[in-house]
Amino acid sequence: MVKYQQYSLENGVRVMAVPLPGLRSVTIEVFVKIGSKYEEEKVYGISHFLEHMAFKGSQKRPTANEIHKELDAKGASHNAGTGHEFTSYYIKTIKENIPWAIELLGDILLNPTIPEAEVEKEKLVIVEEIKMYEDNPAMGLGSEFMELLYKDTGVGCWNISGSEKSVLGIDRSNLIEYRNKYLNPAELVVVISGDVDAARSEELKGEVNRQFGKMRRAEAKLPKPKMIVSEKFELRKKKDIEQGHFCLGVPSVGWKDKRKYASRLIDVIMAGNSSSRLFNKIREERGWAYYIYSASDMFEEAGFNAVQVGARMDKIEEAIELCRQEYLELASEVTEEELSRAKDYLIGRAKLNMDRTDFWSDFVGQKMLLENKQGDLEEEIRNYSEVNLQQLKDFGGEYFRKEEIKLLVVAK
Repeated sequence: MVKYQQYSLENGVRVMAVPLPGLRSVTIEVFVKIGSKYEEEKVYGISHFLEHMAFKGSQKRPTANEIHKELDAKGASHNAGTGHEFTSYYIKTIKENIPWAIELLGDILLNPTIPEAEVEKEKLVIVEEIKMYEDNPAMGLGSEFMELLYKDTGVGCWNISGSEKSVLGIDRSNLIEYRNKYLNPAELVVVISGDVDAARSEELKGEVNRQFGKMRRAEAKLPKPKMIVSEKFELRKKKDIEQGHFCLGVPSVGWKDKRKYASRLIDVIMAGNSSSRLFNKIREERGWAYYIYSASDMFEEAGFNAVQVGARMDKIEEAIELCRQEYLELASEVTEEELSRAKDYLIGRAKLNMDRTDFWSDFVGQKMLLENKQGDLEEEIRNYSEVNLQQLKDFGGEYFRKEEIKLLVVAK
């Protein structure tokens, strides 16, 4: 069992060190509770926009080029990602570089200059990113499905990038106001995972405190979205493409619900790997599609179980109907053998991931930020192991009903 080192700064910033002796890499990741789920309609896409601006220059490192040259000179990998419930920024490097990585992450996150000229340029970059997803349904269909699934209540942007219109309407003052309002030390977690020896713990504590200890509490609490399921059940979009794409699924439970383990196992059984039902029946048996995968997701308030498929245009309707019937028959047709294989798959993947420092930073950081508790991988494995067949059948009977199925299709 991994023994975490956990402490909090005086301002509320939580810090987690995850010692993984024997690994050469170290991942330093900062999680902030800013995401598209909390956005108001007039600034949809602003969390993602703010993430982009962190790498555009700080007081110490005035340009994006200086930041990237410094990262490249260390041979470090880095990235950031915006989700519905949080944003994270990470650097993966070697243990000798930990203090440098903490300082750089603190600098770009807490001291961004957000230059006006860069804001205007980055708008165009993000618009191109939005167009990329629109041009490639295999990449962008999940976000569109969420827009079909949940009503727009004025709070909560289900397409993380926003729209071309909303992004072009965001200016520097919007970004600064949003950042100052919601960047809160009590909603920030720093994770250091890898070969973090106890001898250096005080040095690292000092560096984290220097970078993050002066943060002030934000002005406001994040708005609470209302995740209300839309009455719409089907949307078909025409596009001049050679392959048809569809996403089919049902609203279900969020990560606070104990049935999330049954939900995830069903996900694997239906479309979660290359031996799943739908992959086997659509691709292997019939040759109708190249890709079939799970498009499911969970949030605090709710979630959904869904499959996404890219199918032959002349077989897309048959593939849709096959998926629909498989979901509707789940409660009566799921077997012990399928459940056992799904458990083995999830447990095997979890154990493989234990060799990756970025897996640990992600697992530990999300748990601490969203649930305020230490991530216990052994407990997660045990929870999956304890799900029984009747629980799967009950879940299937409750959620996979004909009137609940939503469908999004993009085809000629």
